Amino acid sequence: MASVVISDTHFGLCSSTLNDPGKVDQLMQEISEWGNACDEVVLLGDIFDFWRVRPEKAVRDARYFLKRLADMDLKIRYVVGNHDHHLVVQNQEDEFMERVARGDLYPVYVPSLRWSQTINGLNIEMLYPTYQTSCCHRTVLFTHGHHLDGIQAFSMQVVEKLRRLSGEELLPADLEMMMTYVYESIYRSACIGEMVNFEDRIWKVSGLLQWFKAGIFRGQRFLPVKRQYESILKFLRDQNLGKVDCFVYGDTHRAGIYQRRGGPLAVNAGSFTREQEKGSCPETPDTYLILNEEGLVLRQLGRTEPLYLCELL
Repeated sequence: MASVVISDTHFGLCSSTLNDPGKVDQLMQEISEWGNACDEVVLLGDIFDFWRVRPEKAVRDARYFLKRLADMDLKIRYVVGNHDHHLVVQNQEDEFMERVARGDLYPVYVPSLRWSQTINGLNIEMLYPTYQTSCCHRTVLFTHGHHLDGIQAFSMQVVEKLRRLSGEELLPADLEMMMTYVYESIYRSACIGEMVNFEDRIWKVSGLLQWFKAGIFRGQRFLPVKRQYESILKFLRDQNLGKVDCFVYGDTHRAGIYQRRGGPLAVNAGSFTREQEKGSCPETPDTYLILNEEGLVLRQLGRTEPLYLCELL
């Protein structure tokens, strides 16, 4: 299996690079040139940004991109992230209504979801939270990466502390349910302009704090993928995914590659947005990944030479 991996386009936001049809054409031309052996495109989450704008705007902004993908006649696999997490909730609600129709009223938790969805006329295979395949006789796991941050919201941290005080362990199912509570709240607030403005002000304050810390503690800065490596190993253990040779994710908007001896190769595909995220722009924006039998190549839009090139040994 050979794949082109595109992450974090954040359609709906003005800062999305691929809002520009010219940039979409450029990307498709590069995929045709550098990834002509690829038979699938993996959309690695946060393709739509349902947190800041109404969903119809996000999908409308993505129309040209989706049309060009359809023209390439490749299999499309979409691993849902946190900013487009509502797609997961929609699927779960549809399945619930089907069970209600059958009279099956028992609660069901499915750790791994896979379904088919048509978006703007394009048939897409949807997956959450992971998609696993094989390349070069090596196991490759794709996920958006928002689970690596664990529990960040204050309300979720309180629940975690209370549960640990009672001697109970916080399971992946618990984490997913709490994430859904937070993500759906943000999704609903996107329809209320005053709430969006309020949240934007909070992000700006957070950005100032991040900038301040980066200036004082400059010597403590680490490569993003390296910094998340322990969280990646924990995620693989918690999800009982077995041996994984290559772990591919997005979420942070920071492209990079890191591997520790004896562990999986970890690759962040980067993003297609130039938005200031928590106070700092991506050092290398507009990146994507090509994975085939020759190895793994991380490329930047408009750049002839690859950013990273390695074999899957």
